[in-house]
Amino acid sequence: MKRTFQHISYIGCLVALLVTGCNKNFLDDPKPTDTVDPAEVFASEAGVRAFFNGIYSLLRTQWRSPSDVYGIVSVNLAREVRGGDVSLPNANTYYTDYLYENRAATYRRSSFTWDFFYSFINSANNLISGVHNSQLAESSKQQLEAEGRAFRAWCYFELVREFSRSYSELPGGPGLPIYTEPTTASTIGHPRAALPEVYALIRSDLEYAVTYLPVKRANGGLKDIINRDVAYGLLARVYLELGMKDPAFLTKAITASQQARAGYPLNAAELSATMTADFATKKEVLWGFPQAPDQTIYYGTPSTFYGISGIGPFNFFVDSNFVRLFTDTDIRRSKFVNPDASYVGLAKWKTIKFGTTTNFSDYIVMMRSPEMYLIEAEAKARLNDATAGDVLFAVQQNRDPAATPSHATGAALIAEILVEKRKELFGEIGIGFLDIKRTNAPLVRSNGHPANAVFTIPANSAGFTLQIPQTEFDANPALKPTDQND
Repeated sequence: MKRTFQHISYIGCLVALLVTGCNKNFLDDPKPTDTVDPAEVFASEAGVRAFFNGIYSLLRTQWRSPSDVYGIVSVNLAREVRGGDVSLPNANTYYTDYLYENRAATYRRSSFTWDFFYSFINSANNLISGVHNSQLAESSKQQLEAEGRAFRAWCYFELVREFSRSYSELPGGPGLPIYTEPTTASTIGHPRAALPEVYALIRSDLEYAVTYLPVKRANGGLKDIINRDVAYGLLARVYLELGMKDPAFLTKAITASQQARAGYPLNAAELSATMTADFATKKEVLWGFPQAPDQTIYYGTPSTFYGISGIGPFNFFVDSNFVRLFTDTDIRRSKFVNPDASYVGLAKWKTIKFGTTTNFSDYIVMMRSPEMYLIEAEAKARLNDATAGDVLFAVQQNRDPAATPSHATGAALIAEILVEKRKELFGEIGIGFLDIKRTNAPLVRSNGHPANAVFTIPANSAGFTLQIPQTEFDANPALKPTDQND
């Protein structure tokens, strides 16, 4: 049986964007793909940029129904509820993720996540191949290929964190099928490559990207496309992951995180705003996607779940134990509210971090500079660098003028850094869950959650890893039953 990618139609939609004039907006009415000559796409930088714009736009479309599979936000929200800081007292959207009951091969979380990222990998491969074979100037080819490779690396990194055991647990374990060329209906499926091979591709792509990507973005300064700073930020995340086993990568993580955040200073005053449309202008933001009221993911957007008023289930609450981690003088504490006397018990605390809109115009945050500080701090702490605490304190003092240095060292300092990451990035990219898996830690939930969600999942549990979709096994003869995750 040939490998049949379900995402081929999306590639056609991307090409059709060139006819409709995407300009970084969502798809309007895609025209038939047979009216577009793909050669025209790669005949100019403007054509390739339109292709890129289509890719970035599709990232936050209503990918499928229901609203827990609406694009990249759904990936991040599913991770948020698999951590310990978001509480879901009532059964509603993302509830099966919250209870760790949505990871099986025939379930929606697995099939969506797999198809979503592999679709974009194929988009990136089409773009990279088209640019490579084009008649564009060599310097243009290098920049455009660099962006495509950075995007592909990001997709593989997101996939490997979901469908493979952590590198720190099984550094030589099974990874993912690797595709670096465009696929068609006749493409034979590939076997699972070993984890080191997957990370070697990710590193190669990102290291190429930071060599050839410019800092200045081609879209006039909007932060929705990957530039060199974002590529360094992605490298910092990857190196930190690899550094759990190989300390040499921790040194690389330090350098990459410093490069990424160099032009994005900490600015506590920005945190007084909600993460809505104008958040793109904030100094701390490296990468993110603005939404307009008429071009959103609607019920899939963060405020639909975290918010208080407007439209949506509003079923995400905050563990009271997490709220208590913030001092009253910490500016981030003001984002956690008890709206009125009707909000009690497990449903007492809400967050207004993402706004309470009726038009779903949340800003989709993908990367901010405080994360880079905290990656640097953790990498230094794991290397016993005496300046690790200073880097941590830079973030703490910026957020809380009354903060004092902890003077912790070793494991205690690392634990404090991980808590600070949860405090800083709450609700954004699922950092609580990702760090649990990366650091081989257990998930421990207590009285801030409903009784059926008060449990401990041991470190390195199979539950932290999604099963490969059954549809992939059905279509890909290179995968054997023994390739399935436990």
